[in-house]
Amino acid sequence: MIDVIALSGEVASGKSSLAEALAEQLPRWERINTGARFREFCRERGMSIQEVATVDDAVHRAFDRDQQELMRSGGQIIIEGRLAGWLAQDLENVFRVFCSAGLETRIERYMQRHKVTAEQARIDIQHRDTGDINKFRHIYHVADYRDANYYDLLLDTSQLSPPELAQVVVSAARLS
Repeated sequence: MIDVIALSGEVASGKSSLAEALAEQLPRWERINTGARFREFCRERGMSIQEVATVDDAVHRAFDRDQQELMRSGGQIIIEGRLAGWLAQDLENVFRVFCSAGLETRIERYMQRHKVTAEQARIDIQHRDTGDINKFRHIYHVADYRDANYYDLLLDTSQLSPPELAQVVVSAARLS
């Protein structure tokens, strides 16, 4: 039985908007943002927010084990994070979704969210995308966390509204 929805995707791919829409359609489900949870995880270990970007690999692995345990235990949660679906690849209770959007769509979203120019958004997105792939390759030896084989559903988030996308997920996961 599915009792966890794991949303993965690149920067500005629509994970958070989809998570919010899912939480509205599944009111008994808890929404968990792994980025916020990771910052809290580091704070609990005495690390400042400025140190989070340079956190040792062992801390990342410990957090990811904690995240896997959270998903393993289930309990109707929607968890969003770039690596959430990949981390859940062997968990039968998890429905894994990869959110994607073209670079131009992601740039537009990023510009609106961070109030930066298109050029700065492009630079930031490409830097973070490359950094994520390299970090995950280094820590877990995963060639590409975006590989479709890790997911139950691939969503192009540029085609539908978040509530429409949420309905697609709910139907595909057979939760309605």
